[in-house]
Amino acid sequence: MHGFSQHGDSWHELSALVPRSYRWLTPDVRAATLPEAEAELVELWERESVRQSHLIGYSQGGRIALWAACHHPERLLSLTTIGAHAGLDGDDRARRREEDGALADRIEREGIDWFATHWAALPIFAGLANRGPAFLRQVDAARRRNDPARLAAQLRGIGAGATQPFWDQLDRVSVRTLLVAGGDDERYVAFAKRLRYAIPSAVVAVISGAGHAAHLERPAAVAEVLGHHLAASPSPTGQ
Repeated sequence: MHGFSQHGDSWHELSALVPRSYRWLTPDVRAATLPEAEAELVELWERESVRQSHLIGYSQGGRIALWAACHHPERLLSLTTIGAHAGLDGDDRARRREEDGALADRIEREGIDWFATHWAALPIFAGLANRGPAFLRQVDAARRRNDPARLAAQLRGIGAGATQPFWDQLDRVSVRTLLVAGGDDERYVAFAKRLRYAIPSAVVAVISGAGHAAHLERPAAVAEVLGHHLAASPSPTGQ
């Protein structure tokens, strides 16, 4: 499950680097609420005849993955999040909800080109520049493929500020869980550690030299820890 303003194809580089052969389903998230995203995921599993699956999510997609893991633990073989949390608390949530609402309004007024330039300049994504100009152009082109109305709806309905915290539900997650965070993304390292205490079978992997989008900034390093995690988790046949 990809992050906000991304698409399913943002996983292609990582999936190619993970050892062993897996069948990857990388949908474009169209939902504007967590229950809708959960329904999209279940529909995908049913359509593709998937009884059980490893589940991986980044940022917004990480919240979706955590939510789905709470509500469908029997469908999971393992869980992985990258730069994720289960909702903000108190004043942090109120402030973020206001910011997300203002951003949604401006996306609708200014359009997708304004958003792409604005989003790329956020400090949280500064580490992507280490991949070079060609990679940045690729990421920028993907952002500009978005529909501004959908982005605005997702900010208002599934954004970090809109998400009702569900940390108290995480003890429902019983599968082996990998919590990835970039070492330069201190806030999400802290979130990963909080998730570790909330999820019974969780471990944290901090990727040095990476920020929020660790799987894009250092894909080989993330692929290595993810590969070990998947190999140590149950297969669909239980072998």
